[in-house]
Amino acid sequence: MLQFISIVTKMIDSVKLRSTVRRCMGTCYQCGTCTADCPVARHAEFNPRKLMLEPDGKLSWLCATCFKCYRCPKDVKPYEVLAEFRSRDVKEGSYPAYVRAFVDVVKNYGELDEAALFMRLLRSGKIMDISLILAALRMRRVSLPVKSECASEVRRIFEVVGNA
Repeated sequence: MLQFISIVTKMIDSVKLRSTVRRCMGTCYQCGTCTADCPVARHAEFNPRKLMLEPDGKLSWLCATCFKCYRCPKDVKPYEVLAEFRSRDVKEGSYPAYVRAFVDVVKNYGELDEAALFMRLLRSGKIMDISLILAALRMRRVSLPVKSECASEVRRIFEVVGNA
């Protein structure tokens, strides 16, 4: 097992990411508590337990950040590994297009506006099925895009923090 951990961590660039992965992989005994508690694992290819064996930065963006994986009996905290992958991706600018769309919508509207996000993803070709948007509008789960009163304040935060 130690040889496997060594091989995997050599493939990872970031020192902090490498140490986080090494700690988590060395402690995890694959009980599955993190996956059983994860709401995303029920509906997607995302599996926190498997990620402790084979870290995959691309899957880190599927995490809902609910922190239910923190109930680990060995205190492994898979989210820490996923957060490090996300940090690395943001620094390298290699995150998924839908993350950029999400950030742009929050920046422009002052909060998450689902209709604006759907429209942006539809225009970019990331969502091909407009029926999802129309169904959400019909069920009143989503309303037409409206800028928040605090949109200018949120935009200012983005300016102060840096162009995200």
